[in-house]
Amino acid sequence: MRYFLFITLTLTASFSFIALKLNTNFSLDEDLLIYIEPGKSSNDIALNLEEKNLINHPFFLVQYLRLIGKLNSVKSGEYSISNDEDLIDLVSKITEGKYYYRKIQLLEGMRFTEIMELIKKTEGLILNLGKYPEKKILLDLNLTYISPEGIFAPETYFFKKGDTVSNLLERAYKAQQAYSLNLWSKRQPNLPFKNLYEALILASIIEKEGKEKKEIAGVFINRLNRNMKLQSDPTVIYALGKTFDGNIRRKDLRIKNPYNTYVYKGLPPGPISLVTMSSIEAVLNPVLSDNLYFVSRGNGTHKFSVTLREHNRAVRKYQLLK
Repeated sequence: MRYFLFITLTLTASFSFIALKLNTNFSLDEDLLIYIEPGKSSNDIALNLEEKNLINHPFFLVQYLRLIGKLNSVKSGEYSISNDEDLIDLVSKITEGKYYYRKIQLLEGMRFTEIMELIKKTEGLILNLGKYPEKKILLDLNLTYISPEGIFAPETYFFKKGDTVSNLLERAYKAQQAYSLNLWSKRQPNLPFKNLYEALILASIIEKEGKEKKEIAGVFINRLNRNMKLQSDPTVIYALGKTFDGNIRRKDLRIKNPYNTYVYKGLPPGPISLVTMSSIEAVLNPVLSDNLYFVSRGNGTHKFSVTLREHNRAVRKYQLLK
């Protein structure tokens, strides 16, 4: 009985002493990120923390982990340390997997090339799409589209250091599918779309055209129903690609490119950018009217017209005279 009591008191005293050694706040000028690599032992982790001047005695950290029964419970990953925390707080994080999450924001209107440029500048992601990212991501998602343009939800995504680009984009694709399919199930009848992808194509054009999305969508749907050319400037800009210098010229409206809706009737072969939920909602539930034309007033709104004569007057008033 006395021996058991002695052992208990000894362990309690040891635990209290070690906890006291660890229960001192870090002295940091700003939050610090540490990364625990896979396969590292508790001794390795303690020595690494000593090298970063976070602890003075690695022995006490290892013994503390042993005493609380978590010597082999440390989870690899990235963790954030702040000035008001101590080593006991850090132990809780690294044994319970309270990871630090980085973030990346995909914006509406982004092209796939712009997404990849952003991803390459974002630290912490593993680039695993190879030399031909467009083909690789479509293969990963088992899609037969001509490109991955416009199929990701423009949102902010959080990720852990070491996550792959393909995993991030798969999440973005599934996020868009979730709300798109829901909107598709609530669409107006008699729309000129064979499937959701065609609606997405028009929505990507709406995304670039203006704020009066449902009214603009109504115009384009009227033109599709009448087998008229959409004649949308954003599709020409997309077709021009890197050669676009900020101005659309008459010769640009005549380029032979399947995305040029001044030359070819119907929808272009694919979306031209990332699409918000409001743009998809607009094409699936547009404002119905007889309008076939619209022109920007230059103040964020548009003048909508039923006839070409009325439209030409609006062009002279709001565009040519200016």
